Amino acid sequence: MKTIFLLLFIFISSLSAKVEWNDMFDVFDDAQASNKIVMVMLSREGCPGCEYMHNVVFEDKKVNKLLNDSFLAVDLDVNQDFVPQNLEYFATPTFYFLDKNEKILKRLNGGLHIKDFIEVLQELNKHKEEE
Repeated sequence: MKTIFLLLFIFISSLSAKVEWNDMFDVFDDAQASNKIVMVMLSREGCPGCEYMHNVVFEDKKVNKLLNDSFLAVDLDVNQDFVPQNLEYFATPTFYFLDKNEKILKRLNGGLHIKDFIEVLQELNKHKEEE
């Protein structure tokens, strides 16, 4: 009986999986250990594009799976958090994808629709697998 409840809990948890957000100060240690790409989202309160990404794109199950399986996600508020100097932005959201050695692989300016964001994640994941 316990096994059934455990399996049911795991199944229900997987249906409501959310993006796992990480702390910027620990993320590169985790990236070294897991060989995942780091996605840094530069955002700010009241940003419509940031809200769209959080409320629509990051709620998509396929986006969640891709991010949680192959990426370490960090969300930095440009008005409240420390933003490293090499992560410049003109507007929010701005996304940086970095390898485990903190090398910038890609920069995206602005939010994307679910399909387009998935394509970017798949492209980056494919690039990582080719290395």
